[in-house]
Amino acid sequence: MPDTQARPPVIWLKGEGNFTKAHRSPQSIDRIVVHVTEGAFWGSVQWLKNPRAHASSHFIVGRGGKVVQLVHVSDIAWHAGNWNTNVRSVGIEHEGYTYGPNGFTDTQYRNSAKLAGWLARRALMPIDREHFIGHAEVPGPGGGRGGASGHTDPGSHWNWKRYLRLVRQYAGVQKLSVVPVVPPGLLRGIVPWRAPATGDIKYVEFSVNGRVVWVDRRPPFAFAGGRGLNTTTLANGRHVLEVHGVAGPGRYDIARKTVVVDNKAFALTSAGVREWSKAKGPVRLRVRPWGARAARMTFTVDGRRIAVDRRAPFVFTWRPLSTRPGKRVLEIVAKSVDGRNASFRIPVVVPQPARPKPKPTPPKPVAPVLRVVSQSVADGQTAAGLVVW
Repeated sequence: MPDTQARPPVIWLKGEGNFTKAHRSPQSIDRIVVHVTEGAFWGSVQWLKNPRAHASSHFIVGRGGKVVQLVHVSDIAWHAGNWNTNVRSVGIEHEGYTYGPNGFTDTQYRNSAKLAGWLARRALMPIDREHFIGHAEVPGPGGGRGGASGHTDPGSHWNWKRYLRLVRQYAGVQKLSVVPVVPPGLLRGIVPWRAPATGDIKYVEFSVNGRVVWVDRRPPFAFAGGRGLNTTTLANGRHVLEVHGVAGPGRYDIARKTVVVDNKAFALTSAGVREWSKAKGPVRLRVRPWGARAARMTFTVDGRRIAVDRRAPFVFTWRPLSTRPGKRVLEIVAKSVDGRNASFRIPVVVPQPARPKPKPTPPKPVAPVLRVVSQSVADGQTAAGLVVW
């Protein structure tokens, strides 16, 4: 097995003014772009060093195997004619001609592969045609290819199968086995994400869309210590989940899975109470969550906590017997199992209590009216002695 630890020997001839200073980490690089110089080796070196060229490359590999470095790997060379590709890639020029019948030499293939294998190992980059591309495959304006100028290199004389076989050989990569395991179908809420691994893998990096978001150093390897991936932190749509199983320098495995996130909004609906209804007696409010399971619901009246429920069905009762009349606000605040919040408010009115009816007033007593019932004494009669009248 060849030495895979050190960078292959290169001649360092730094260019001036035709690259962008940066501080890229090895794992921020996930593409290697293969170019062809369309000219002689040293003439191409001098041109790409010249700031008037407005172009550069990290490395140039001659037909005799000589390798010159013009731009530090942590900096951004102007090689692809596409800024997004430049930012994430390393450019390697090869002395030759895209349509030249002489093709490329065995020494050139091998020394370029040694360099690319070293770069791929540092970046934990998969060695395949998705991550090793030609200049002709770089996105161009208007949906075209070949970068801004429509390049077609390295052309049909470049042997990709041979080149990638050599890159894998010189990278010293031993295929282990690590697999990203997530539930099938659309992903919603919190989902388990495991990485079953064989061999002597020491740790697994979990990456979302090219960014490492978790490292597990203890088998069985799982994202977030087995708590799962909260997909609500991702936008709905396609995402790439990737796992890097690392056993040591030059010994790793990478596997990826494209998933589709389709979370629904977390919302609440209720029944039993209408807005501005009169709360004349006990109020019973039924609440249902949508889009995710609710882990907790809190019921308050005017900000004062009345009840907390953690299990469905969510039913809350409020008795306003000792509550002062007037407007009151019922509020439900819910938290989903994936950490999202939802709430709603319902204003109600506590009416004035009914006044008691007054007791009836008894009638006043009426004085008797005297009247003549019968008469036994004639008018003008002189009464003498006992007279009955």
